[in-house]
Amino acid sequence: MLLVLLTLAALAPGIATSWLLRRHGPLIAVLAGAGVAFALPFLLVVSLVLCPPLGIVLAAGAGIAALEAYDRGKVWMATAWAGVMVVASACAGWPR
Repeated sequence: MLLVLLTLAALAPGIATSWLLRRHGPLIAVLAGAGVAFALPFLLVVSLVLCPPLGIVLAAGAGIAALEAYDRGKVWMATAWAGVMVVASACAGWPR
């Protein structure tokens, strides 16, 4: 449930941008909304690359969340957390 809320919170600026730009045409509205929606993950990855300790902390937290989700039997959610762990580790440059 928390992941759904987090996803909606991340998409809300893109949806709002599309809604506000709808009078300029559907193509402009969709492209601007997608740009805003994809900017948030891009900024997260850039911050992880620029501050490696943040990436290591995020990787550790995602690993713990993945183990807990595997323990509860939620394989898809656990796999998503494991993917977050891999991306955060790679951004932090660990392991070398």
